[in-house]
Amino acid sequence: MKVALIDYGAGNLRSVANALRELGVEPVIAAAPQDLTGATHHILPGVGSFGDCMAQLDQRGLTRAILGWVSAGKPYLGICLGYQILFDDSEETPGVRGLGVVPGT
Repeated sequence: MKVALIDYGAGNLRSVANALRELGVEPVIAAAPQDLTGATHHILPGVGSFGDCMAQLDQRGLTRAILGWVSAGKPYLGICLGYQILFDDSEETPGVRGLGVVPGT
C-alpha cells in the first residue's frame, strides 16, 4: 500500500501522517500530480476555505488528477474540506466550483 497525502499548502498533514505511521504506513506527501504516481490510496486532509483549497489545487495541477482518481472509483479519503470539495460547489465560497463528484452544495 502506498498512501499519498495531498498537500495543497494548508491542512493537517502532520497529524494524518503521524496517525498513518502509527498504523505502520509511511505516507508520501503529494504537492504535484507526479507525486501521486504509484499511490494506491489518496487522502486529502483539509483545513481552510473551500475557495482557497480549490485555487491551490488548480495552481498545483492537482484538481484534474484528484477528479480522475475519484471518478475511477479508486480509494480516496477526504477529511473535512477534503470531502467538501467533492461537491458541485459550496455556500462558503459562492461561485467557486468543486469537483462535482457529489451533486449538491
